[in-house]
Amino acid sequence: MPVAVATIVRHALVGLSIYGSGESIRPADAVYGLEQLNLILDDWNAQGRTSVAGVFTDFVTVGSLQPHTIGPTGTWVLPVAPVAIDGAALSVGTNLWAPITVHDDPQWWLARSFGQSTSGMDVYYAATSPNGSIYFAGVPGAGTTVRILTRTTLAALLATQTLALPAGYEQAMTLTLQEAIADAFHATVSATLERRAGKARATAFGNNLRVPTLSAGGQGLPGGAGGWWDYRTGEWR
Repeated sequence: MPVAVATIVRHALVGLSIYGSGESIRPADAVYGLEQLNLILDDWNAQGRTSVAGVFTDFVTVGSLQPHTIGPTGTWVLPVAPVAIDGAALSVGTNLWAPITVHDDPQWWLARSFGQSTSGMDVYYAATSPNGSIYFAGVPGAGTTVRILTRTTLAALLATQTLALPAGYEQAMTLTLQEAIADAFHATVSATLERRAGKARATAFGNNLRVPTLSAGGQGLPGGAGGWWDYRTGEWR
């Protein structure tokens, strides 16, 4: 359900009893509330579990370009530079996609000798600002379609803006904003508010928690070296 940014700010101020339900909000207070809301979103955008959605977007490579940038003014345009590339694939025919391995920094460094290539089956993503940088293992040729999975985040908001938020996000934003602005207005963050805000964030962000599945060969895992499974990263340690 769409909600105005100004409504979120108003509800936070009214919820702390700084204003009555029908009282006009002073412009300076509305501006401060908006500033704090944008700071909250900036913090949330750095965390994968707080992203609004994970979406696939198709882009076309530019020949002899390394890196391809992605973001508001990048080679590939998105409203905000992604904090991470969670998946990628290369078009190899109509509705046919070959997976691209997305590497972290050490892995990409090991692949630095790939040289000139059009395969593009390995990439390293650097979350630079204002545009992220995507480095292919081998500079891709022109006109190749690449499908990128990124976390959709919210850019800085305007007071006149209306948002279409997933279920639970309006409550999480409103209550978190109440916590953030309470000190400035000499209001008390009650135990009830803390509990409600924490529950609201858990509800909104819980849908983004990825719990990988574990497959074992035969009757169990081979070998006896020990270690433990980190469900948060999908890795053995």
